[in-house]
Amino acid sequence: MSARRILVTRPAGAWPGLVQHFAGSEIAIEIAPTTVQIEPADPVPGDRAIRHLEGYTWLVVTSGQGVKALTLRLAARDRQGLPQGLRVAAIGPATARALEGTGVAVDLIAAESRSEGLAAALRPKLRSSDRVLIVRPEGAPGLLAAALRATGASVDEAPLYRTIAAGGAAALAERAIRGAFAGVAFTAPSCLDLWLAASGPRAADLTATLWNLRRVAIGRTTAAHLGDRGLPAHAVADAPDEIAVGEAIARALLTSGPFGGID
Repeated sequence: MSARRILVTRPAGAWPGLVQHFAGSEIAIEIAPTTVQIEPADPVPGDRAIRHLEGYTWLVVTSGQGVKALTLRLAARDRQGLPQGLRVAAIGPATARALEGTGVAVDLIAAESRSEGLAAALRPKLRSSDRVLIVRPEGAPGLLAAALRATGASVDEAPLYRTIAAGGAAALAERAIRGAFAGVAFTAPSCLDLWLAASGPRAADLTATLWNLRRVAIGRTTAAHLGDRGLPAHAVADAPDEIAVGEAIARALLTSGPFGGID
């Protein structure tokens, strides 16, 4: 029986443990990005915020990519770590681990790894005199900032990176349309939107193809986005890491579902 190939929308070389886990089974994992992160079109707001980190009470980081962008921006300014007394909040355990890997102590980790969960965890700890800085991608809606401003705290946003379609996204779409994959694991909402945009005139064909594949979401936010686009997930990972995503892939492939599918 030939292996069923699952596309996981992560950078090439990421999550080697996931690939190894399914080695020799009927499931073959292909890691390839539909998006990449680059410098923001307007670096001024982010640079201004980094220059004045000492003035903030809380630093809020909403993704692993945000950790990378923050680390690079601090290094560019020859800063050795964060100011003493600055408290750090992470959107979930994976982001917290990425921060801790750079030597940053994390004071708060959202129990629910989405903006709503982070807002719910952080709001009770904020005072009206606090200043909060949110590291986020350029162009993302400021829903978390709005939720935190409701406490009376002063909230700024540092768009330290932006997400665009990967250079190979159109070719990957063509492969999908031609039947290369049995399923796709989406690791962010933008992995779908920018993939469809990159496919150009083939967007409708790609959408139809995705309907007939098994669809996995890395978490509830991505799952909700897939549902809003008419492509509900067959399985949702319990955590945004390769172990949980692998378990969700297995569930999606081995269990019949009500949406599309390869059965």
